[in-house]
Amino acid sequence: MTSQPPTVEEIRGWPVTVDVQTAGRAWGLGRDQAYRLAREGRFPVPVLRLGRYLRVTRASVLDALGIADPAPTGSPAATGRSRWSCSVATPSASF
Repeated sequence: MTSQPPTVEEIRGWPVTVDVQTAGRAWGLGRDQAYRLAREGRFPVPVLRLGRYLRVTRASVLDALGIADPAPTGSPAATGRSRWSCSVATPSASF
């Protein structure tokens, strides 16, 4: 049984990282072929080994497929602010 490749919107909806099998679907790869290519270092995008898990970033899949990943509204990239920025009020000196 073969599954349909994911749509662009489905890929954009993936979590930040996905397993090799899920990422492989974007290229029409089955589970065995995707994991074999990952083991051989020939998977279409970099594969992250996290303990015993092999993961692929959504951003690398989108980039390899030539799909833009628009920053969501309100994200740090869209607002121009760092995720970790904060405002610190400085006391005014009044004598």
